[in-house]
Amino acid sequence: MAGEVAPARRAVDPAERAWWLVGLALVAMLVVTDIVAQRQINGAFGIGAVVAAFWCSPLRTLAVAVVATVASVGSGVWHDDLGEPAWTVRFLTCLMLCAIALATATMNQRRRQQVQRTQLLAQQVLDALAVELTGARTVKEVADGFMGHAVAVLGAKSAMVLSLDPDEVLRTVTWDGRRGHGADQFQEVPLSSDVPGAVAAREGVDLHYRSVREIEAAFPSLAGYYTTELSLHVLPLRRGDETLGLLALTFPPGSFGPAEDGFLHSLAGALASALRRAHELQLADAATQRTALLAEASMTLSRSLDMEATLAEVVRLLVPRFADWCAVQLLRDGELETVAIQHRDAETTEWARSVGDAFPTNTDAPSGAPNVVRTGRSEIYTFISTDMVDAAAVDDEHRAILRRMGFTSAIVAPLRGRDRILGAVTLIHAESGRRYSEEDLTFLEEIAERVALALDTAATFEQQSERLAGVTLVAEAAQRAILAPPPPRVGPLALTARYISAGVEAQVGGDLYELVARPTSVRLLVGDVRGKGLGAVRTATVVLGEFRAAAAGGGDIAEVAREIDQRLVPYLPDVEDFVTGVLVDIDHDGRFSIVSCGHPPPVLVTADGEVRTIDLDHGVPLGLGTDPEPTHGRLRPGDRLLLYTDGLIEARSPDGSFVDPAPFLSALVDAPAEAALDDLLDSLKEAAGQSLDDDLALLLACFDPQP
Repeated sequence: MAGEVAPARRAVDPAERAWWLVGLALVAMLVVTDIVAQRQINGAFGIGAVVAAFWCSPLRTLAVAVVATVASVGSGVWHDDLGEPAWTVRFLTCLMLCAIALATATMNQRRRQQVQRTQLLAQQVLDALAVELTGARTVKEVADGFMGHAVAVLGAKSAMVLSLDPDEVLRTVTWDGRRGHGADQFQEVPLSSDVPGAVAAREGVDLHYRSVREIEAAFPSLAGYYTTELSLHVLPLRRGDETLGLLALTFPPGSFGPAEDGFLHSLAGALASALRRAHELQLADAATQRTALLAEASMTLSRSLDMEATLAEVVRLLVPRFADWCAVQLLRDGELETVAIQHRDAETTEWARSVGDAFPTNTDAPSGAPNVVRTGRSEIYTFISTDMVDAAAVDDEHRAILRRMGFTSAIVAPLRGRDRILGAVTLIHAESGRRYSEEDLTFLEEIAERVALALDTAATFEQQSERLAGVTLVAEAAQRAILAPPPPRVGPLALTARYISAGVEAQVGGDLYELVARPTSVRLLVGDVRGKGLGAVRTATVVLGEFRAAAAGGGDIAEVAREIDQRLVPYLPDVEDFVTGVLVDIDHDGRFSIVSCGHPPPVLVTADGEVRTIDLDHGVPLGLGTDPEPTHGRLRPGDRLLLYTDGLIEARSPDGSFVDPAPFLSALVDAPAEAALDDLLDSLKEAAGQSLDDDLALLLACFDPQP
């Protein structure tokens, strides 16, 4: 059969050899008695083979039988009655005893081999399960791990594990070898039904049927269900007096006989222990996940005021750690609109989104999200039956889709805003096989409160943003007006600049850049005004004007910074306000001087591909009494100097971690000057999820003395 275990080479048993010698000695003793006593007893010579048969292999028993047979013939020779009727009767008696001995030895050997095979199977299966299940932490993982070994090692045609739920229904956890539409009827088996599994679980007894005829005789309702000959073994999974579920196995005919029923019983016991342990681990892991998710949700859901970003964060938090499916529905114009849906598999998620519009939500449904939104009360479905799935379907096509998804458990909780119910969030377990509990319901209600608050805040902000759109656009236009694009070339420098605003919540900031051309050099400024809005734009205008005036003079770049600092103070709205900035003076021969007033240092990209940050002696920001020390260096043809505001180094990825811009800066080496900053911004936005949390100004100076 499939999975047959090859017997190991049999070692010689000292006890077997001893009994073999006893058999030979007994034959020899009878022969001596026959000769010495002159009384023919050759019919008894076969007793030696019979004695050997109880302990020896058929081969050794045959050896004793041959000796006894030869001796019986010899008795006829030395008694001179060979072939006579009396001798013949005794000779036949000897042959009969030898035949009985050989049959006994053969039967004993088969029994020993069967025991050895069972022991070897048990060891292989249990060893494999021990390795397989070491890392399993859910009931489904344990059951799936067992399935693979039950089929591969035991040679089972099919293997099925069912759990006994509190509503006294056996539900399929996993099934290997499932065949045909008729198998669907055993996905759920009420304990009261008259089928082998229900009877075994109800009565707590193992059931073994060696043929389809036996099965149909005991359960006429199954007539015709099995189309091929097999044996069926149904074993309750019990721990103490509690029945956890059921193990059902089928094998080719004759694979497992009554002698191996005990092995199957032990196997079911080992599986029950593993399932119990997995169930306990599953509960502990769920409790840990609930605590971790609540903490993470409290931190991350308040991070963004964007509705789409908030919804994306909700489904990211819950799938797959707490659900196989997550759906968020919002009440809009009296209808429930599914605004987010997520499955643990990306392709399945896309498929669900594509078919979602074909099956709109029935707002009058007596259960599920519509009822939760109407009543404000959560719902939990610890077990989702096929009847419940069918009741939720709008037509046959929808029913087939829902059945294929294999839903096992679900929770629906309302999203309570400040003054109304916004919608509902639904969590579903499917292929993981997990079940929700009352503790999970309490957890989801707490998550739903945080989600609703975040969505309500985002919606309110969007409304306020629309009202402030006019003012914002005016401020943005003013800022862009003061940040005119630099000329493409000034002296030996090719110049390009970019400015982008952050999200709507930070539409206008005080990032700035400027340049002043002198007869022998070009002076550059990039800065950042503390604060946002029109006040920041006004301060930026002052800084730019003071830079133009100071940079045109004859002092060095440090003196320019000190002049701006002194002139700026009267224009700062508050004593705590300031402006960070980095100022650069680049001579036409490539020599440069740089000062930093509390601002990130420039990045030097050399012609040979080296990217490094220039080490500076940082002074305090402008407006706070700065007195910076300049740092000097020299640009070589092809070198590029990038000045930037902190939006470049403080961009965050969707998971909240900072984006490292270093990999993007190397692209500045070969890109044309006019496109280099666009490529940098595209890479940064992609890493940050297409949005930045702060404004960003970039100014790139490319030293090219011979254009």
